[in-house]
Amino acid sequence: MAMSSAVLLASENEKLRVENQRQKGKRATRRTYIARESVLSGAEGASRAQKEVVEAMEAAKAAKAAEAAKAAKAAKAAKAAEAAKAVTEWQRRAPSKCSMCSSTEHTARTCPTREATS
Repeated sequence: MAMSSAVLLASENEKLRVENQRQKGKRATRRTYIARESVLSGAEGASRAQKEVVEAMEAAKAAKAAEAAKAAKAAKAAKAAEAAKAVTEWQRRAPSKCSMCSSTEHTARTCPTREATS
């Protein structure tokens, strides 16, 4: 139970970090405006458009790398959860059994063979 809630909290924190980075990026984005009553030449417009395309491609590469890192982190967390589950299953207690006849139906206090020998 505690391990699953820890995994859920970690994934929620990761989502919040990603959203925070996205919002920081939006605030940091440089905005350019064409001045009123001014003329923008074709070459200037083309160079600005080219810069935006290059920046968009770089952002897409960064997003792809972040997505791969996130997938690797999720796989690692899943592997850790499986290991924790395996440890929990390994530590599970064996069913109690009778020390007189080795039956799992009852214990030595209520053993029918003990009653027969008494």
